[in-house]
Amino acid sequence: MKFLVPIFVCCVLAAPCFAADPAPVAQDNVHDFDFALGTYHTHIRRLASRLAGSTTWLTYDGTKTDVSILGGTGSLEQIEADGPEHLELMTLRLYNARAHQWSLNFSDSQSGEMGTPSIGEFRDGVGTFLDQEDYKGRTVLVRQLWSAITPNSYHFEQAFSDDFGKTWETNFIADLTRKSG
Repeated sequence: MKFLVPIFVCCVLAAPCFAADPAPVAQDNVHDFDFALGTYHTHIRRLASRLAGSTTWLTYDGTKTDVSILGGTGSLEQIEADGPEHLELMTLRLYNARAHQWSLNFSDSQSGEMGTPSIGEFRDGVGTFLDQEDYKGRTVLVRQLWSAITPNSYHFEQAFSDDFGKTWETNFIADLTRKSG
């Protein structure tokens, strides 16, 4: 009778069967939004109608201020811009050190309520933040992208998806340039 040793016993008793990859070292991303601190000119384009096939864009120009709060683990962004109407927007950003991710909490002067937080992080110079919201009675995914970041400028886009991320419609674009002095 042949004696068969199960393969898992051989792996346990002998050298490891597979070389384990070292666990990735989590990066402290608390300074991810430092580029946005200060005062910027913002040029905004908003789609006139969302998820309706609209190609009409409304344009706004204004000022964005962003200050560090909570010892640098958060920031408060305020935007005032004029165009077809006056916009007053606010984003409260909070850093979760355990998850190494940010939550972006949005409100405006019309609603006076905080929306669903977008959660995300920066990778390879692009910040991607996602949430799920109700829009006109339908559940949509919302994606925010922060890109083209330099010491004096950056680009922001928001898009909606009503097909669970198969397609995205960009509905808000902002190009920001730091104000001097």
